[in-house]
Amino acid sequence: MVDKLKTILAKIHESDREVALFAMLKIDDITDRWSIIFSETGLDDSEKRKQEFVYLANLLISNLDEKEIETIARVSVRPLSDHLVESLLKYKTGYKFDESTPVNGNTVHEGYVLESAEIPPQTAKDL
Repeated sequence: MVDKLKTILAKIHESDREVALFAMLKIDDITDRWSIIFSETGLDDSEKRKQEFVYLANLLISNLDEKEIETIARVSVRPLSDHLVESLLKYKTGYKFDESTPVNGNTVHEGYVLESAEIPPQTAKDL
């Protein structure tokens, strides 16, 4: 599924979106399902977040099969100022979580950072 999400990320880039974070994490040890976390510049407006959620959800639906979609617990589109996003931006593109790791009060049991942009701290807080 990581490869398919990389394909989805490439499509996001083709649409000229400024991706700051794209990650897939297993943070729920009971259901063993993925959380997809996405952030880009300009998501402080809730209407823009809704539009990006619909865009990302449609990409997931059109690029993943039914069994893969069933492995996703949640899709989250968050602004750069979100605490989880700020915590995950510390991990570089390509980082793989392979054991229980605490991130912003959540335990990541498995995960992949497919993209993590280098955003200067003052810029992220200004957005």
